[in-house]
Amino acid sequence: MSDTKKIIIVDYHKIVRDGIKAMLVGNKAFSVMADVNSGKELMKLLKSVQPDIVILDIAMPIMDGIEITKLLNQRYDDIKILILTANSTETNIVETIKSGANGFLSKESSRDEFIKALNYIARGEDYYGESISNIIYKSYTNIIKGSNKSKEDKILTDRELDIMKAFSEGLSFKEIADKLNISARTVETHRNNILQKLELKNTIEMVKYAIKRGIVKL
Repeated sequence: MSDTKKIIIVDYHKIVRDGIKAMLVGNKAFSVMADVNSGKELMKLLKSVQPDIVILDIAMPIMDGIEITKLLNQRYDDIKILILTANSTETNIVETIKSGANGFLSKESSRDEFIKALNYIARGEDYYGESISNIIYKSYTNIIKGSNKSKEDKILTDRELDIMKAFSEGLSFKEIADKLNISARTVETHRNNILQKLELKNTIEMVKYAIKRGIVKL
């Protein structure tokens, strides 16, 4: 049985769709099954095909990437979503996190980072571009150092806060383990404890929670 992840690309510009397909030529981990130029065309297509990952441009006419992401989460919650943007504004970052997308990447990113993002998402981890992660990291740092923490935040240990900060940098479980000199299993345990304490489902909800509660100020 093939482990190849099936992808649909949604972008208003054909040259962008063709460029993404070209980057994935010869990559056995991913296969582009279709590309369309609008959310409407995507929704039609999903009636007959089931991708593993949808790559969405955030800025499209009629229905943008954020709106499409919300629809996908309502109707096809097993599909992973990577948002691409030519404009990494703070508003776009916040809206992407709130929409429930699994990743956010600038169109200025390298091919290597693009493939890295797909690999993260394919194995169930969230991915934010390096520049975006730095913004989130700085916001977490400012809050963690501050004294105005909510009751929920105070129940987290210093190590759990370290784990949250590391995830905000866009690091994987292994990278966090190496950075904090602990095992990947310990990282997972700490993350699960955070999610349980805050009654959250996954890593991206952790970030969404932080934004909604004012823990992260972008």
